[in-house]
Amino acid sequence: MRRFTVAAICLLATCLTQAASFDCAKAGTPVEKTICGNPRLSELDEHLRRYYSAGRAALGQAQSCLATTQRDWLKSVRNVCKDAACLERAYLARLAELDPLQPGMTAIRNIELPAVKALVWVIPPAEDTVAAPRDPKRPPLMLTGRILDESAEGDGFVLQDSAGGKHVLLALMFIEKSSGVALETLSRQKDASYEARGQRESSSDGVAHFSPGACTFIHRLPR
Repeated sequence: MRRFTVAAICLLATCLTQAASFDCAKAGTPVEKTICGNPRLSELDEHLRRYYSAGRAALGQAQSCLATTQRDWLKSVRNVCKDAACLERAYLARLAELDPLQPGMTAIRNIELPAVKALVWVIPPAEDTVAAPRDPKRPPLMLTGRILDESAEGDGFVLQDSAGGKHVLLALMFIEKSSGVALETLSRQKDASYEARGQRESSSDGVAHFSPGACTFIHRLPR
């Protein structure tokens, strides 16, 4: 019995000094200390650690794109919070955004997530840097609409906006297996509307398309 008591005390001490994704003994910012001192926030932080890890695994070649957004979220959303209520809202929104990328074993079932723009896929930059050069100075492009599979027509996957205009999401020559499967699945969702965000590349006729040399993020819009 005595050994059980000591073990229980040690386990409790570990729980109190370990938040989900970082060592509370090394918490140095007010935000980290707030998370460590709040069981609810520690739970959400643990969920987000799992969600982020599973999201990276699901995206494969695009995991570095997700890593960039996670750093941005930490810097410009989570770390600007001044109280626990703000942190809880930030965590729940980020979990809801990453929820579509979760396999069944990691999906949250006991917490109600808000209705937000949900990340359903990220198209990674094409491996061919000659045909798809990286250029961080390209202007951003964000459009909403339906995803169409026009591979048979030679265009690959396109986003059709509300005016009927078509913008290439992923050209046929750059389609790799994982993005091809993901976009084909999304194109079958006829009643879904998506937001695509990446870099702008204009064609000879002035139509804006998404640059294959940059990450393109695809979110499903809430209904």
